[in-house]
Amino acid sequence: MTNEIWGDARISFVDWSGTASLDQRKTGPHALLEDLIGLDHDEWMIVGIDIGGGEIENGRHDLHVVAVRRDDLPESSVDGDYSEEIPVTDFLVHNVEPYEILRTITHQFELRLRHRGWGEHPLRVVALGDVPEQDDPEQDD
Repeated sequence: MTNEIWGDARISFVDWSGTASLDQRKTGPHALLEDLIGLDHDEWMIVGIDIGGGEIENGRHDLHVVAVRRDDLPESSVDGDYSEEIPVTDFLVHNVEPYEILRTITHQFELRLRHRGWGEHPLRVVALGDVPEQDDPEQDD
């Protein structure tokens, strides 16, 4: 995929879609994602993470990072003008387990997917439960 605008996730047949948010760790031995995967953080800035794959790819999920050379960052992005395109490189990261990388960089993470059959119906949580059911520690007293 070259000369395309990088955007939202897309697959052929969407049964579940949603959003994800991640608050990256600021501390620890691998606080910088660039260092963790082997990109020189003085030269590169990672601006996107893509984890994808599945049954068609032999059950494997791959990690891609989208990064820009720091020298190629437009001046306008510092001023809050986001109309200028940023030239990025899509790196396939080899020899890593994508979800282990995700766990390593995460301070807090949330992924929410909604099944396509329920459209935009509001989903109100009216009960909480566990599967399998867990013992209630307050009942052990």
